[in-house]
Amino acid sequence: MIEPDMATMLAFVFTDAAVDAGSLDRMWGRAVGDTFNCLSIDTDTSTSDTAVVLANGAAGPVPEASLGMALREVCLDLTLQLARDGEGATKLLTVSVRGARDGGQAHRVAKAIVNSPLVKTAVHGADPNWGRVAMAIGKCHEETDIDPEQVVIRFGEVQAYPALPSGGGLDALAAVMSADHVEIDVWLATGDAEATVYGCDLTDGYVRINADYTT
Repeated sequence: MIEPDMATMLAFVFTDAAVDAGSLDRMWGRAVGDTFNCLSIDTDTSTSDTAVVLANGAAGPVPEASLGMALREVCLDLTLQLARDGEGATKLLTVSVRGARDGGQAHRVAKAIVNSPLVKTAVHGADPNWGRVAMAIGKCHEETDIDPEQVVIRFGEVQAYPALPSGGGLDALAAVMSADHVEIDVWLATGDAEATVYGCDLTDGYVRINADYTT
C-alpha cells in the first residue's frame, strides 16, 4: 500500500550538518520527489505518509550540493529497500522513461508502466512482453504527441521494440528478465526530459497476503 502519497510509510532522516531551514526544505523536497514519490507497490493508499528530515548543526556547514546528493542517496536506498519488500515481491522493478516532452509526461508514462498488473506479472514470470509495456504507454490517452512508431522499448540494454532480438539477443533478454532486478527503459521521442520510478513484480504471494486474513 504505497502510492500515491507514500502511504503507510514513515521516514525520518537525520543529519548533523548546519543548514538553514529554507535550504534544507528545498533539498529535501527534491530528494523526496525523486525517490519516495517515485515508488509504487500497488497504487493503493492508507493513513500514514510522512517523510521528515532533521538537522542539528553539530558538524558545521557543508556544501549544499554535497548535502543534497547525500540526502538523495539515503532516500533512494530506502526507496529500493521498500520496493524489494513489497507485499509478495520477488523482483525489484525499475522503469525509466527518457526522451519525453517534459518531466510530467515522463513521470506519468513511467508510473503507468510500473503500475500495470500485466507488466508486473510479466516481470514475475520473466516474460519479455513488450506488448504489455506498449499497452501501458497507450493508456496515457492525454499524451497525444507520443507516436508509437517512434517509441523504443528495452529490457535492460536489450531492445525489444521495434527491433526484435534474435539469436544471442534472446539469451540476453532471458537473462535480464530472470534477474531479481528488472529494468525497463522506454524512449518516447517527444523531447529531452526523463524520469525513473520504482516498484516490484505482482505475485500470488501478494494475493495470499491480502486475502487470507480478516480485519
